[in-house]
Amino acid sequence: MLTRRNLLATGIAAPALLPRLARAQSDTRPVLRIAVQALPPTLEPFEAISNVGLRTTYNVFDTLWRRDFNREAAEGGQHLLPHLATSLRQRDPLTWEARLRDGVRMHDGSVLSAEDVLSTFSPERMYGKQVQHHEGRVNFGHLTAVEAEGRDTVLFRTATPDVVMPQRLAAYGGWIHSAKFYNEHGLAGMRQRPVGSGPYRIASFQRDQRVVLESHDEYWMGRPAARQIVLIVVPEASSRLAGLQAGDFDLVTNLLPEQAETLKGSTTLEGVDVVLDLAHILYYDTRNPVVADARVRRGLNHAVDMETIGKALWGPTFQRMAALQTPAFGEYYDAGRRGQVYDPDLARKLLNEGGYKGEEIVIRITPGYYLQMDLAVQVIQQMWEAVGVKSRLETMENIAQLVRPGADVRPISVSFRFPDPLGGGLMVNLSKDYSTQKSGFWQPVTFNAISDELRLATEPAERKRLWLALLDEFEAEAPALILYQAREYFAKRRNVRWSHYPLYYMDFRPFNLSFA
Repeated sequence: MLTRRNLLATGIAAPALLPRLARAQSDTRPVLRIAVQALPPTLEPFEAISNVGLRTTYNVFDTLWRRDFNREAAEGGQHLLPHLATSLRQRDPLTWEARLRDGVRMHDGSVLSAEDVLSTFSPERMYGKQVQHHEGRVNFGHLTAVEAEGRDTVLFRTATPDVVMPQRLAAYGGWIHSAKFYNEHGLAGMRQRPVGSGPYRIASFQRDQRVVLESHDEYWMGRPAARQIVLIVVPEASSRLAGLQAGDFDLVTNLLPEQAETLKGSTTLEGVDVVLDLAHILYYDTRNPVVADARVRRGLNHAVDMETIGKALWGPTFQRMAALQTPAFGEYYDAGRRGQVYDPDLARKLLNEGGYKGEEIVIRITPGYYLQMDLAVQVIQQMWEAVGVKSRLETMENIAQLVRPGADVRPISVSFRFPDPLGGGLMVNLSKDYSTQKSGFWQPVTFNAISDELRLATEPAERKRLWLALLDEFEAEAPALILYQAREYFAKRRNVRWSHYPLYYMDFRPFNLSFA
């Protein structure tokens, strides 16, 4: 029973707490309960960039510019909208100007200003050794300065011209945090209870257990539809689905295709299948003698019937990726590219020309980490065997063990952070600045030279010429086998009106979440 004595025992004065309790009791908005496979170890936005972390941080933070995913789904192409900035213009080839929205309230009560943007994009935040992630340097390593012109204008100065700065500011790493909170609580505070301006604030975070988000009722885009969102860790997919069916959850993540399929015909529940702007690939350790010759790697690629594998794993609507690109690239998308086509005879010829003598190729994976990867690799082994290639599968407990020496082939996910060749794939995950090359698995020359030119190009025709040349070079060098665009399978109550985007964001802003 709630009494004055109980309230005083908490150390909080009863008069200060009572209005809050009264508001909570009168709030009839629902609580959205979500079962997830895991949570990130930290909520610091850079460190939480992962398939399990972005679900939370995308609702805690806003960006200066925003992708309109719903319009892209309906119309195709690329669509950007003002968000925390009301305008964004290029003053000169090396300077972008952002004007901030008035009256945006942060979770700690402070009002958005240029100070928050400068704190977000400070070198300490973007590239500091304390933050355990490289994404700041990937997207914003070309910044030479971020300056304020008064309270509501920010200038981004770059070392080289950047035609995709609006896309960058709408993507990974562009999440604006409260400078006041960061100055007072630092990295430790950001890891446990970060403060942004998004539709939900962090109420509590129990690592490996749950995150509770509460409505930011002063959100500048309107009052959120749920008073709370609770993400609860349930490691087993079957348990998540059973919890949804029992009424314990409203939405569950990361199901297998056949589990989502079981909900067909249900009047209260539905499965949701989303093709992601994210690919799974197997990359080769080109330092190892057995896969050192590009002809051997091309032969291995041509031995794989990805059309058959994809339809077996993902269903009849599967479409093979001809290259690491998505249709959202617009004018830069090469729709006619054939890529690594299935051709066993060509595979045998290339393997022979490359000097393959029947050596064992070691494939190393972490079971269960990438959805469907275990099955895909086992089928690939059979296809390689059909052209005379021996292989052995090694399983590791975690990603750190995956990259230790000794394997010839390993998996990695490749995300397209924004819809442009510079947004991911070849220009990020296989670039000289990313772990694949930094760890020595692949050390190209021509590929990197083309990449450097593409980063500096500004004219559309020249950008497209260089992008097509980079695709050609990737196919010639064959440092990786492209598997497929990953898919995510959800299930939810039909009365939850919500759309999932083609990235691992779960957007619960007022325009994307409502209840029937």
